[in-house]
Amino acid sequence: MEMPSCDKLIYSGGVIARQMGALFVVDDEHPQSVTSYPIVAGGRNLADGWMPPGEECMLTPVVCRVGEKITPRMFAKYVKMGMHEEVPTTAYELYGQLRENGADLQLPVWASNKEPIREFSIELEIDDFMKEEGFCHSTDTSDFYFEAYFEAGNHNDLYGQLTSQLMDYMNILDKEDLGAKIVFNTLDIDYQDVIDRLNTESIDTLYCDMSKPRQ
Repeated sequence: MEMPSCDKLIYSGGVIARQMGALFVVDDEHPQSVTSYPIVAGGRNLADGWMPPGEECMLTPVVCRVGEKITPRMFAKYVKMGMHEEVPTTAYELYGQLRENGADLQLPVWASNKEPIREFSIELEIDDFMKEEGFCHSTDTSDFYFEAYFEAGNHNDLYGQLTSQLMDYMNILDKEDLGAKIVFNTLDIDYQDVIDRLNTESIDTLYCDMSKPRQ
C-alpha cells in the first residue's frame, strides 16, 4: 500500500527514514492473520522505496514528522537501539538520516528563561567484575547515549571507544544553534582516570566549547 504523502519518520532496523508505504503479508491458510512491514523512502542512496530489516509496522516507533526537531534525549533512544542492531549504526549515521529526511535536533531549554541548555552531564556506569569483557553505558537520565564493550581492566580500550563516540557527537553539535559541552562523571572510582582524560581532552570545534578542559 503506497503512502506517498506520508510525512512520518520512523526508526526500523537501524535506519531513520520517511515511511512511504507498507507491505501486507497474508497467511493463505489463515486469511485473518495479516502482518505489515514498513517501506521507506530511499533518500539519496536509493531511487525507490525499500524495506528495512526491522519490526512490523505496529512495533515500529515513530521518530517525528518531517520538519520537526527532537531533543538529544529523544535521539539518544534511537542511538541506543541502533547500537544493538545486528549491524550496529552510529549516532552520526542516524543524525545524517534524520537531516536527510527533513528533521533535525534541537537543544532543550531552561524553564526559567527559555535559553538553550548548552552543558550536559553524562553519567557512566562501568562493570567489569574481573570478567574478560567489561561493559560501560550512560544512564537513562543522560541526554546523549554512550556504550562500550571493552577488555576488562583495559582503561585505554574504554577511553578510545568513548572518545570515538564523543567525536561523533561533536561533529553533530558543531553548529551555531546546537553548540554544547559534554562532561562525563561516574561513581566507579576504579575508572576515574578514564573520566578525567575524557574531561580534559582538548577537541577543536567552532561551537562546542571543547577546546579547553571541561572540568
